[in-house]
Amino acid sequence: MPNFCAAPNCTRKSTQSDLAFFRFPRDPARCQKWVENCRRADLEDKTPDQLNKHYRLCAKHFETSMICRTSPYRTVLRDNAIPTIFDLTSHLNNPHSRHRKRIKELSEDEIRTLKQKKIEEACEQEQETNNTAQNPSAETENQQDGNVLPLTLEEKENKEYLKSLFEILILMGKQNIPLDGHEADEVPEGLFAPDNFQALLECRINSGEEVLRKRFETTAVNTLFCSKAQQRQMLEICESCIREETLREVRDSHFFSIITDDVVDIAGEEQLPVLNSEERGKELKEICHSQWTGRHDAFEVLVDLLQALVLCLDGINSDTSIRWNNCIAGRAFVLCSAVTDFDFIVTIVVLKNVLSFTRAFGKNLQGQTSDVFFAASSLTAVLHSLNEVMENIEVYHEFWFEEATNLATKLDVQMKLPGKFRRAQQGNVESQLTSESYYKDTLSVPTVEHIIQELKDIFSEQHLKALKCLSLVPSVMGQLKFNTSEEHHADMYRSDLPNPDTLSAELHCWRIKWKHRGKDIELPSTIYEALHLPDIKFFPNVYALLKVLCILPVMKVENERYENGRKRLKAYLRNTLTDQRSSNLALLNINFDIKHDLDLMVDTYIKLYTNKPELPTNNSETIENA
Repeated sequence: MPNFCAAPNCTRKSTQSDLAFFRFPRDPARCQKWVENCRRADLEDKTPDQLNKHYRLCAKHFETSMICRTSPYRTVLRDNAIPTIFDLTSHLNNPHSRHRKRIKELSEDEIRTLKQKKIEEACEQEQETNNTAQNPSAETENQQDGNVLPLTLEEKENKEYLKSLFEILILMGKQNIPLDGHEADEVPEGLFAPDNFQALLECRINSGEEVLRKRFETTAVNTLFCSKAQQRQMLEICESCIREETLREVRDSHFFSIITDDVVDIAGEEQLPVLNSEERGKELKEICHSQWTGRHDAFEVLVDLLQALVLCLDGINSDTSIRWNNCIAGRAFVLCSAVTDFDFIVTIVVLKNVLSFTRAFGKNLQGQTSDVFFAASSLTAVLHSLNEVMENIEVYHEFWFEEATNLATKLDVQMKLPGKFRRAQQGNVESQLTSESYYKDTLSVPTVEHIIQELKDIFSEQHLKALKCLSLVPSVMGQLKFNTSEEHHADMYRSDLPNPDTLSAELHCWRIKWKHRGKDIELPSTIYEALHLPDIKFFPNVYALLKVLCILPVMKVENERYENGRKRLKAYLRNTLTDQRSSNLALLNINFDIKHDLDLMVDTYIKLYTNKPELPTNNSETIENA
């Protein structure tokens, strides 16, 4: 839906203007000042939250000093910005008109003051015009002092021309149109077939775009309007602008995380997709391996299905009713030989049993926020169980080895030691090392020791303290009967808090807020929901802690923007042939919702490459007459 300006006598809306629109502030004092300056009687009885949610003012009502651009794509107000520019009198010229925005009646003194102010502004403007006319050199000196020179007609046309080229490239990226058109072997000899970029450029020329028509009306019919080198340069600028906008979001957020996906092939090069997750209200986990969340019971499933898998692989080579090609039959034979090796069988059985102690812990870490909180509290018990296994490894290994030998018997696999070990033991008559003791020392003991050490390394004392701060999430707080003590765990983040001295009092207010909530109010169950509460900014320390928690590398991904970006990437890869993929166009396609500053792109191109656009060339890199 479009945003309408709430100022009196202002009819601007976002769909008809490039102006920025700003929400009313939630701060009561500033919000009251905005309402007073608007002189809208119907806004005086509304709360700051209502005004912030439903009303906007366009940039025309603020002094330019009150507005700043944090990037070419984002315009924001300064923290102390107050709107001061309003038209409060034009409706008086038509007293019978009906106004949706009820304006408070002005006193005669106020009307007289406003009129006098307009007269003074008009006089000042006229005086500046006269001064410029009498002393034109002064204006030139000022422009030179500021390094701003007026553009010539040729330079203006150059910029408009380059802007058109950028518009076409951005369109092709957003709509996933490859730059190349027909392959060379598809085009009859002697016929010139433009690529997709040239074809779109010609379409705009034929549609009457004057800037392009004037530039190319005298060129040959087989002219390339924009060379491959120039296209590549312009795409690099488009990509750099998107990256700059992403980096700006990262810098503004202070807390962020990076999610990676599988390596993909784009234009013959391996590319690692990186998806930045906005910190405001987003939970995430760090994906180190593909399909990691589905591997909690992988070894248990493999042990259960191993017998059926071997029968299937054997059937490929023994079933004469179906004729498999040699490649499939050969791969089936190799795979069957690998999974029927006793070393493989005993290894997956030991891993299945050892990891059974961490399976519930791992699943909870990938569950809801409350599951993660209680998982952190259960780590001590998990480590205690594994240490007990280590102390009684002979007993545990005996059961594991028996399970492995029984499975091997079902598969008709002979139990034997590795050949290298058997050869080493041939000359040692006194050796009493058995298969069971060998696998205990070389497999079971190192596996248990490794898992214990990994748990200690990954979940350090500081990490566990951070996870225990998840009791800040109201649903977790409710499960604990609001008897929590986050301040003891939050000390490690004191340097990240805006008001660390008031942390204890603020946490008390946070608990009281949810403990005495209304009956119809549900407790937020995730960090995402808590960060999007309308009054979260009134708890600045809690807000900062939640932002830190949402980037911990064990949290479940609930970031809609990340999921959308991942879906767009998959769609791009699915719909684009490998040899037609471009990392620049892929970035434009995935980030199609980012606003592009064409003027900035044109200025960057002129600064980096040339003061004049590259001359059109034909397909043999020389200009020929038609």
